[in-house]
Amino acid sequence: MLPLMVDMLERVGFLIATAFVFSRSKWMRSYMSYQGDQTNHWRFLLFFSFYSILGTYSGVAVSNFDYKPAPWIGEVSPTAAIANSRTVGVVIAGLLGGAKSGLIVGLAAGIHRYTLGGFVAVACMVAPILQGLLAGLCRNALKKRFRNMSSVKLAFLVGFAAEALQMVLILSLARPWEEAVSLVALISGPQVLSNSIGVALFFVLYNTIETEEDRIGNEHANRALHIVDLTLPLWKLEFDRAVQAIAETLLAETKAVGAFFYRNGTEEVMEGRKTRYAFDLPIETQNKKQIGQFRLFYEREQDDIPSRRRMLKSLAQLLSQQYAFVEAEKQAQLLADAEIRSLQAQMSPHFLFNVLNTVKSFIRTKPEDARQLVTHLSKWMRNNMNHSSRTLIPIRDELEMVTAYLSLSQARLGERLQVVTEIDERALDRMIPPFTIQPLVENALVHGLKSIGADRTGRIRVEVRRETEDSGGNGGRVKVTVEDNGVGMQHAAAAVREQDEHAGLALSNIEQRLRYHYGGDKALQVESRPNEGTKISFWVR
Repeated sequence: MLPLMVDMLERVGFLIATAFVFSRSKWMRSYMSYQGDQTNHWRFLLFFSFYSILGTYSGVAVSNFDYKPAPWIGEVSPTAAIANSRTVGVVIAGLLGGAKSGLIVGLAAGIHRYTLGGFVAVACMVAPILQGLLAGLCRNALKKRFRNMSSVKLAFLVGFAAEALQMVLILSLARPWEEAVSLVALISGPQVLSNSIGVALFFVLYNTIETEEDRIGNEHANRALHIVDLTLPLWKLEFDRAVQAIAETLLAETKAVGAFFYRNGTEEVMEGRKTRYAFDLPIETQNKKQIGQFRLFYEREQDDIPSRRRMLKSLAQLLSQQYAFVEAEKQAQLLADAEIRSLQAQMSPHFLFNVLNTVKSFIRTKPEDARQLVTHLSKWMRNNMNHSSRTLIPIRDELEMVTAYLSLSQARLGERLQVVTEIDERALDRMIPPFTIQPLVENALVHGLKSIGADRTGRIRVEVRRETEDSGGNGGRVKVTVEDNGVGMQHAAAAVREQDEHAGLALSNIEQRLRYHYGGDKALQVESRPNEGTKISFWVR
């Protein structure tokens, strides 16, 4: 039995090597990955039918209770049989393809074996059919288990059960019965064990391939995430510059030899060179409207590398999401700018009317003060116009406009308004969005102090303070605070609803722009008590 066992293992090894080579093909991998790719089903059936038939032809002829090694089985005499590896292909087909696939492959292998003849021809025809059905049923019942390493043990047990079933069928259907018993006694041990090992070895190789592909897939996923980290800030450039910079990044970070961008069928960006093999990365808006596509050129066909193909498809989706996200941010910023201009338009006429009336009253009695008011007014209007076209300005420039605004207001209100400023000179060069401090001061003046009693002096305090330096020595954060001693936010909110809605809109606009530039869920910190006042703070990095 030992020589027979050695011969059987040699043949099983040949079959497993053959299966391993074919399992690396694209169509076989797509079907074996339990993805239900029916387009390759017929190829799968043809391959394993041929594979099972090859297991028959490469078997060992057995006659007169002995065996004679031969490189190829041509025919079987009426008193002979074949110790073969046919079961390996049938069981693998059932475990990978399910009951239907196992049944079809078993039927092909069984009919072929019947044509070769021998006293066990009928039993060996029925056995592959039942073996394929058994393996397929096991696969359907244990499908999830075959996704991990335990599939090796299960495959061995299924192969063992399938071969044991064949031995039972030989004893049940082959005649004369005495010769069937002798045949089973000779071949059962080597054939059952070698074929069970063969099925298990196939799944060892299969799991090795799966593990390697998972590792490569993870590497490609990490590469895709690295690329999108690099491309996100690029989308904030003008579109033509953005796609140029992204094409350069794709060329540098992928294995492509060329990265082109097409819009409306026209090449707008050309980096590297073209080849026969290209892969498109379409860029779409949120409503799935394609605005263009990056086309990557490779030295070889990317369909032969499934994990890289999946990575490129995911990369295209991520780039589209980035584009849609940045465009949404740009639209939000444009809307915020429009709201700022709207607020300015609403604020200016009323404010200018009051200032001009104050100047008019000072011209005769206080001509020098009137001249100072005109100077403050021109400075306020100049800064107002200049800052509206900028994204960020120094705190120094914003405070200059605030000072002019408060000077004009103090001239109008006189002793009813007290202004306190606490300014850290080291913080004045930090950049902030324009119109962030002034609307807070205006809210404090118009809504916080408007309804306070005549016996109280309104007070507005503006503080700009640099906090403790961080570990990198970058000067830490700068805290900006506007505080009043007015009616408090609760009453001010009612006043906003009844009299001037743009104040509440201003706070919302400021918070959105601060979040856009500095992040965080709540950019403004509001502390307010009825009849005691309101303090609003924000931080600048």
